[in-house]
Amino acid sequence: MDGIVLIPIKGKKFKLYEDLPYTLSNGKKIIIPKGFVTDLSSVPNRLWGVFSPFGDFLLAAIVHDYLYVDQKIMTRKESDKEMLIISTRLNSNTLLRKLDNRLRFWGVRVFGWIYWRYVDL
Repeated sequence: MDGIVLIPIKGKKFKLYEDLPYTLSNGKKIIIPKGFVTDLSSVPNRLWGVFSPFGDFLLAAIVHDYLYVDQKIMTRKESDKEMLIISTRLNSNTLLRKLDNRLRFWGVRVFGWIYWRYVDL
């Protein structure tokens, strides 16, 4: 995977330009299909200065959104943990990045049930 190409669509949503294969921490291989719609990191606009939905957290956010849409792959708790695993592997080189990973993880643990139960990403 050289890079992730996203096409902006309505509002804060983006569409994958091509299939995105990924191997989860449990060894299961998934393919997030071309055209999958993601809102990246579900951070309110007013917090983007602190918690950007873009950047080195991108892969973790897309995989997490996909796991929330295809709820047969993992439980919600496992999906949230997977997001933390990916983000820690990709961006834990500073204390600030480690804190960012943890805060995002706790954000989805506290508020993720809303999306898991009610929202069609």
